[in-house]
Amino acid sequence: MKANETDREAQAAALPSQIESIAAQARAHDARALQAVVAYTSEGLHKECDGFSGIRDWIMECFDFNAATAGQMASIARLAPKFKHLASAALSGTARIDAVAYAVRRLEREGLAVHARIPYPVPAESPYDPSVSCATPEALIREYCVHATRGELTEHLDRLCAELFDRQSLLDELSQQSLAWLEINRRPDGMWDIEGLLTDDTGKLLSNALRTAVPPPRQDEADSDGLLPRVSGRNAEALHQMVAAYGTDPGAPKRHGHTATLNLTCDLATLRGERTGRLPMLDGRAISVSKARLLAWEAGVIPSVFDYSTGEAVELGRAKRLPNVALRHKLELEQPEGCAWSGCRAPVSWTEAHHLEHWADGGATTAENLILLCRFHHSRIHLGRWTIEKTGPGKAEIRHKRTGATDAEWDADPLKDLPNGHSADEWSPVYEPQLTDYANWFAQKSMAATIAESRAKFRESDAAAVKACRMTEPALGAKPVATPATPVVLREDPGGPPFLPRLQRATAEGSAGRPPRSPNPPEGSGPSACPGPEERPGSPPHSLA
Repeated sequence: MKANETDREAQAAALPSQIESIAAQARAHDARALQAVVAYTSEGLHKECDGFSGIRDWIMECFDFNAATAGQMASIARLAPKFKHLASAALSGTARIDAVAYAVRRLEREGLAVHARIPYPVPAESPYDPSVSCATPEALIREYCVHATRGELTEHLDRLCAELFDRQSLLDELSQQSLAWLEINRRPDGMWDIEGLLTDDTGKLLSNALRTAVPPPRQDEADSDGLLPRVSGRNAEALHQMVAAYGTDPGAPKRHGHTATLNLTCDLATLRGERTGRLPMLDGRAISVSKARLLAWEAGVIPSVFDYSTGEAVELGRAKRLPNVALRHKLELEQPEGCAWSGCRAPVSWTEAHHLEHWADGGATTAENLILLCRFHHSRIHLGRWTIEKTGPGKAEIRHKRTGATDAEWDADPLKDLPNGHSADEWSPVYEPQLTDYANWFAQKSMAATIAESRAKFRESDAAAVKACRMTEPALGAKPVATPATPVVLREDPGGPPFLPRLQRATAEGSAGRPPRSPNPPEGSGPSACPGPEERPGSPPHSLA
């Protein structure tokens, strides 16, 4: 028995070092393969000699690499000129190619290629080796790729993005809300299709709710092949449970004053906007200060606000920041039509209580300091480009800071970019292509509506003119008025006189056009300018008496 235990201990001591040695060899092999790939593709040989435009496809088709490794090598080879420090770590085998590939992809996707190369005012110390100084953000990220776990690398990049995109996060939120949509349609077979695009916050809330609405599968629920129920089927069941509970259970999650599913942690100084070097955390991930100030009033978020210097909790939950049931009822009675933004059709049940003076700045949760706004316009106010002042119960004056236009004047502008008044200068660069397509569609739709309206007005105008002309036409048998005998001479002869028996179709439909006149009419009054029912094909013009 002791011999067996000794053998197991020896095996446990020997195998980890053996595995580590194999991992180091694998990393070295990956580095050598990456060197060859970069050398080959940097000269464009994969295009000229092999006929491949994409590096990943070339690696997978020509060599025995799996899709994940091929994609990682392709990303590093493509982005190596932009991120030389990170590429060198992968090429030398100092860092794993999967970590470097994730870092360069993330930096490019977030638009941080230029920022990553801007030197720090003071070089930053490596968190893993105090003797190493990092002159740029890219050099610091390289240290994480070499030493950190994947989770630590992800957290560092999250913090970097949150610090840079403080204001950008509000633009993202506004843009996401403009692009969000959801449709539920019944199929012929009796089932329902759900299609849509959700904002990041809505998606997180739904994802968390789906994960908790139905308990996780047990091992005894596996089928004959040992497979547990599929995730998509569980999500459908979770959605059913959520909707059923919402409609029947008074204790189910609701919009205001009930169960929350996201947790926000922040210190008071940071929430006030002071430069503390710290960032709020939403469900364990760093977010910008601007977004935290907005989410602090979201009923689906529980904030934990504390004093960083003393560690004392300032607020746990929502007792101070959200109106209680009585106050919420009072606000809804004052604003029965919903959102305070002029022209907004969001019902009162969709609104959120906005503090005119932020709670973190000492604002009170009272009726005088609260106004109800929908999520979109609440986010818009927090962007800082609009002022809002309460003028009475349920009434507010909202003005654009730069132009001085009121919210009503802004939304009434016929040249607005989107139907909800979302201006192009409030668009997030991340979503600008989709918003541009949306704006183009809206412009074409508005132009078509304007054309149709103009045509309708011209039809009414032409119909009135024809009616007036018929009323002034001489009655049948009346003596026509003589006209001068001098013929009218034009520069060119367009042909014989077209004596039309009835209104042209264009005239009857409202066109501005009229039948052409003869260049040399006979003496007399000629045919009526407004042909009447008495005129028939071939009838002569009226003659002089």
